[in-house]
Amino acid sequence: MRASRSPTTCGRGSAAGPGNSAPPRSPYRWAADEWAQSLVAPERFETIAVAAPGADDLVDGSVLLRVLAGGICGSDVPNFRGNRALVATEDGGLAARLPGYPLHEVVGDVVASRDPAVEVGTRVVGWATGLNGLDEYVVTRGDSVQSYEPQWAPTTAVMLQPLACALYAVEQLGDIAGAGVTVLGQGPLGVLFSHVLKQAGAARVTGVDRVDRSAHRATFDIDDVVHATTARWVGTLTDADRPDVVVECIGHQVATLTHAIDAIRFGGRIFYFGVPDDPVYPMPMNTFLRKNLTLILGFTIERRRVLREADAYLTRFPDLTTAYVTDVLPAARAQEAFATAAHPESHRLKVVLDMTTT
Repeated sequence: MRASRSPTTCGRGSAAGPGNSAPPRSPYRWAADEWAQSLVAPERFETIAVAAPGADDLVDGSVLLRVLAGGICGSDVPNFRGNRALVATEDGGLAARLPGYPLHEVVGDVVASRDPAVEVGTRVVGWATGLNGLDEYVVTRGDSVQSYEPQWAPTTAVMLQPLACALYAVEQLGDIAGAGVTVLGQGPLGVLFSHVLKQAGAARVTGVDRVDRSAHRATFDIDDVVHATTARWVGTLTDADRPDVVVECIGHQVATLTHAIDAIRFGGRIFYFGVPDDPVYPMPMNTFLRKNLTLILGFTIERRRVLREADAYLTRFPDLTTAYVTDVLPAARAQEAFATAAHPESHRLKVVLDMTTT
């Protein structure tokens, strides 16, 4: 199947215009057509041929990547199932049908650049800012990618993106030395939060998940693994058990924010990291008020900085790499990879697509 693509589709930049200097010539050459995965129905991808972007499709501050690897995030799964993303542009049809959608965690080689800080030929990790990483070539913002140590293979290096998110979020919590912390959700991002929180000085880290994550306790420095739903867990707490800090790392539902508010002790801090599927969330405002709580949430910014910090962090804790990426599939099996990521199991954490093998 062949599809056309305008320069602005799926996060592509517009062609150079007045005031935009011509980009430097790239030593790379690529075909007029490229493959991409297109979500044509809930949980069904098709491989399509699309017009490949080139240097002329870049605007100032953007770069063109040849994608080498992509990590499936929990926030991608509802979109795979057919939900309409709150942050993506689509035509409102029965399926998104956006080439490369939905995937944002990528590793790639820079083949053209209009960002002076990102050189052609650099291998980078970060965000496909159009959520279109299931694509042979992707235009993304230069300030959302960063080079990394060559010791990591692309299918390993892709974990630097979620690790950067966890590092940035924990930074926003402020000083947590000596705090009791609970992380709701111990999937691929939740276990990274547990490890980062422990290294940041948390006295005790508890991980709650409906999947038994006890096999990952030692590697990710989780003191207490609770195999239960968040609703069941909060119902068992005594005042002495209540955490000082809760990180909500599940998202995609309204109930878990309420569970975090119910669980936390007076004066506690909640970081809501899970991505919302609904534009409006109800919450127990009186409980929130009477407990004198603080709610923190937001996207990861300063991306280059935190990607560099993630690279340094992974160099300090290289054992995380072998435990974290549990499944690597070729790009042609994207549907299988997403279906695998959508059904968590005790042994499974990160599912990664190798874009160099089809």
